[in-house]
Amino acid sequence: MLPERELPCKSDYKLSWLLRGMMFLVSGMTPRGKFRRSLFMLLALSVLLLNNCSAPQPTFYAFVYGKVSAYVGDVTRSLTFPTVSSPSKEIESDIIEGQYVVRFDASSSVKQQLSLLGKVLDELRVQDEIYYLLETFIDISSLREELSKIPGFLGIEPHRLMILSSFTPNDPGFYYQWNLPLIRVPEAWSVTRGSDIITIAVIDSGVDLSHEDLRGIFVPGYDFVDNDTIPQDDNGHGTHVVGIIAALTNNNKGVAGVTWGQNVKIMPLKVFGSNSTTTHFRVAKAFVYAVDHGAKIINASLGSPGPSADLQAAVRYAHQNDVVMVCAAGNDGSYGIDYPAAYPETIAVGAVTKDYIRASYSDYGPELDFVAPGGDGAQPILSTWVNGTYRYAIGTSMAAPHVTGIVALMISRGIVGVENIRNVLRATAIDLGPRGRDDYYGAGLVDAYSAVTFEEGWQPLIVFSVDENGNLDNVTVANALGRFTLEVRKPRVKIYAWLDFDGDENLSYGDLYGYYGYEGGNPVPSSPTVLTLAMSQSREVNFNAAPLVDSSNRPPELSAQDMQILANYKRSIVEKHYLELKNR
Repeated sequence: MLPERELPCKSDYKLSWLLRGMMFLVSGMTPRGKFRRSLFMLLALSVLLLNNCSAPQPTFYAFVYGKVSAYVGDVTRSLTFPTVSSPSKEIESDIIEGQYVVRFDASSSVKQQLSLLGKVLDELRVQDEIYYLLETFIDISSLREELSKIPGFLGIEPHRLMILSSFTPNDPGFYYQWNLPLIRVPEAWSVTRGSDIITIAVIDSGVDLSHEDLRGIFVPGYDFVDNDTIPQDDNGHGTHVVGIIAALTNNNKGVAGVTWGQNVKIMPLKVFGSNSTTTHFRVAKAFVYAVDHGAKIINASLGSPGPSADLQAAVRYAHQNDVVMVCAAGNDGSYGIDYPAAYPETIAVGAVTKDYIRASYSDYGPELDFVAPGGDGAQPILSTWVNGTYRYAIGTSMAAPHVTGIVALMISRGIVGVENIRNVLRATAIDLGPRGRDDYYGAGLVDAYSAVTFEEGWQPLIVFSVDENGNLDNVTVANALGRFTLEVRKPRVKIYAWLDFDGDENLSYGDLYGYYGYEGGNPVPSSPTVLTLAMSQSREVNFNAAPLVDSSNRPPELSAQDMQILANYKRSIVEKHYLELKNR
C-alpha cells in the first residue's frame, strides 16, 4: 500500500488557545521560573500533539478484491481478413509459380492499379507497410519494372511455401513422457502451475477442439485455410503441439502438459490443412493476428529454408510489442536454421533425444538458441492427437512447445520481457556439446525449474485505484494467478492493472494493461467503470488486461507525479522480492 496521505489535525483550534495560555502563564515570571515552566509546558504540548494528531487515519476506506485475466479478442482497431487463395497445382520447390508478394507504403492506394497487372488475392498491413498477394502471368522482371512506376512501391518477391517441422515414426517406442523430467518440469510445478494472465497463440494445423484432455483451455482462434473461426485440426500436428504445451494435468486422463493445463489460455491459429503445406503470407497473417488479439507467446512449429519480407515484417511487429516467439529450428539435419526461427527476434529451438544427444534430424547453425526434447524413432514424444486419441511424434516441432510451456511458466512467476526471458533461459540452460554456446546445441538444454526460480528480471502485476479527478488513490500487487486485494480511500474510484513487461517503468508497447470495464479494442479515457463504494465495504471486481499493441492503443496516462509514485512503488516491491529470495 502507499503511505497514508497527511490529514489535517482535528485539534488545531485547541492548540491555538493552549499556546496563548502558555504565553500568559510565563509572563511576569523570573528567568529561571520561566525556563522551568516553559519546559513543563513543552512536554505537555508534545503529549497533546501525539494524542490528537499522530498516525492519522483516512476518513474513508473500502476494499476491492478479485482477479485480473487476459482479455480474449481484438486489442486494436477492427481488422478484416480477406479470403486466401490456395495454390491450384502441385509445386515441387518452395516457390508458388505465378504468385508474388508486393510491398507498398501503407499510405499508397494502389489496389486498383495492381488489378491491371493481375489478380489481388489477399493483403496484409503491418504498421506503415502493406503487402499484396498478386497472381499474374507476367514474369517477375517485367512485373518489377511495371510496379516501380507506381508511387509507394517498396519491393517484390516470390510467394513461398512452408512445411511442418516434424514427422511421425511408424511404430511407437516409448510409453512414458520421459521428456518432462529431462527438462525438470515436475520440479517447476512445485513452484508454479501457470496463469491465465497471458494467452499463447499456436500457429499450426489447428487443434482437436473436442479432445477431452484439452477441454476448457481454448480462446477463440482463426482458420486461415478456410477463413472461418473454427480452427479444427484435420492433420494432427497442431493437436500434438498443443498437448505438449497444455494438456490437462492430474486429471486421470491421457498425458501431462508443460504448463499443467488448468490455467493456460491457448489461441489456435490454423495455417495448415491436411497436406502439411502452407505459405509465408498465411503464416505472416497469423503472426499479426496473434499480436492484435492479445497473445504474449507465439509457438510456430513450422519452417521454410528461405526468408521473406512479409514474414520478417510480421516477426518484427511481434517483437516490437514484446511477444515471445518460439520457433522450430527445422528437420533437415543440416547446417542452416529454418525461417522464421532464423530471425534474431525469435527463439530458435533444436531437438535432443532422451540421452541428451542432438537428434540427427535437428538443424543447426549460429541462430540456434536452445535445444529441448524432440525424441527419435526409438524414444518419441507422446502427446494428444486428433479424434480424441494420442500418438507419438518426433521433430523440432515437438521441441519448440516444451520451451513455449516453460516461457509461460516463467511469465506466471513475473519473469517477463522478450530479451530478459531469452537471457534467463541462457543463464539456466544445461550446457551440452562443446563447452559454452555452440551451433549444435545453442546455449544448451532448457531447464524449467532453474528458469522459473531464477532471481533476476522479475516484474509484479500491480493493481491501482484512481479517483474521479484522475489522481492516484492506492496500489497493491496481484499474485501469480492475478488475484488481488486493494484498499481504496475514496468512495468513487476506477481500478486499473499494469504489468511492465519490458521493465522500462513506463506504460509502453507490449505491457499488459487493463481496467474494470475494459471490453477490448482501444482503451479510451471514458471507458473505465467508476465503482461507488460504501464505507468499509468489500466488493469483488474481476476484469481483463491486454497488451498495448500500437499507437492507437495507448491508455490515458497519469500525471508525471503519479506515474513516478507507481514506478517507485513497483521498484520497492521488486527490491523486497529479491531481499526475500536472498534471506529464505
